Amino acid sequence: MTGASSTGANEGTDADAVDGAERPADPGAETTDQAAETPDPDAARARIRERAGEVREREVETALTKLDTRGDLSERDREAVERLADRLVARLLAAPERSLRAAAEGDDHDPETVATALSLFGE
Repeated sequence: MTGASSTGANEGTDADAVDGAERPADPGAETTDQAAETPDPDAARARIRERAGEVREREVETALTKLDTRGDLSERDREAVERLADRLVARLLAAPERSLRAAAEGDDHDPETVATALSLFGE
C-alpha cells in the first residue's frame, strides 16, 4: 500500500487541502473579523451606561411603588431615593469606565478589557 500513496499527484492535493483547512484564506481576515466583533471602548461605555440607566429606572420605580403603598412617601423621600440610585450607579460604574478609558488610550484597543466589561455590565 505504500506504493499507492507515493503517486505525487494525490499527495500534493491532500497536503494543500489540509494546509488550507488549517490557515485562513486571507491571513488579515481573522484580525479584521476580531476587530469588527470587539466593540469600541467608547461604544462599550455608552452601552454600559445605557444598561445601568435602564436598571436604575426599573429599580427606582419598584422601590418608590413599594414605599408609596404605605401612603407616607413625601417628595423629599422620592428625591432621596433618586439621589441614592444615582450615587450607586456612579460608584458601581466608576471602575469599569476607568478601565474602558484606559483601554481606549492609544491606537491599540484592549479587546479583552472591553469584552469583560460588556459581559459584566453590558447585558
